[in-house]
Amino acid sequence: MSTFTEKARGRTNQMVGQMIGDEKLVEEGREQEREAEQQAKSADAESAGAKSADDKSSDTKSADDRSGRASRH
Repeated sequence: MSTFTEKARGRTNQMVGQMIGDEKLVEEGREQEREAEQQAKSADAESAGAKSADDKSSDTKSADDRSGRASRH
């Protein structure tokens, strides 16, 4: 399920729990929201790492082209 959906579900549980006075449901909602945030941060970090690796790869190729080390056919 998407991060947005999980966060919305957690927030909804918190609100419903507050309206009916169910502290257990409020805490469950908070936990769901925390987990969704952690998943989002993890996904962001993974995509940033992949982007960084792509950038390094293209930087290396550019440096090779400038120095004349690139293979020419």
